[in-house]
Amino acid sequence: MNFHKKFKLHDILMKKQKLKIYTACFLSLFCSPTYAAVFDVEAHGVYGGFWRDLYKFGPVVIDTVGGDLGIFVNNDFKIGFSFATVAGLLSRNEKDDVFDAINGSYGTPDRYSGFLNALEPTDFSYSTAALKLEYLFYNGSTFGWSSTTNLGQGVYGQGKIVNESGLQKDSYHSFPNNYATLGFALIIKFTQNLRMSFGVSQRKDLDKNNNKRTVGFENLDAVSIYNHVYLVKF
Repeated sequence: MNFHKKFKLHDILMKKQKLKIYTACFLSLFCSPTYAAVFDVEAHGVYGGFWRDLYKFGPVVIDTVGGDLGIFVNNDFKIGFSFATVAGLLSRNEKDDVFDAINGSYGTPDRYSGFLNALEPTDFSYSTAALKLEYLFYNGSTFGWSSTTNLGQGVYGQGKIVNESGLQKDSYHSFPNNYATLGFALIIKFTQNLRMSFGVSQRKDLDKNNNKRTVGFENLDAVSIYNHVYLVKF
């Protein structure tokens, strides 16, 4: 075999080898699960669910329901957005905190004796939207513990305001409520994807003592309890 034939054969073999390398790189880049989306859905995941929150809101204890959606940035940290609206009053008694309201209001001990009782409708509306951050500082196979932080805004609205004479006048009053929360939660993992958490948090009113607010709602600092049911990697 002369020199030219050997050189041509070597050139063909090199081209085939390069083609194999390019093909392997292409498959690893586009077929690997780590490049299936903008973020790694195999290792981290999307989450979404529903939650319920009970807390003191001015002179009353309210029950709110909501939902959230977000992503796991890594196995221990998740970030998302949550939305909620008031579902009803748990207690009108100004002396009740959220735990007293669950056990039974002082004024009507049989009215709020449990979670299954019908909630009293409110004469106001309240809805919230928040950025939600959660860090899992213990992530076991069945149980876990996490720390949660919410930064959000609520909007209070009332159609009729009771004036000092005890009469109602047809006017509308509303105000925004900026708040931050810090809490801790116990996480229970029923399956790999279905989880539930129970938590307690301190809710801080960032705009308290605003003189433009409705009487009784000047300071909305509160301790709240909540539970959250959500799916991961759905």
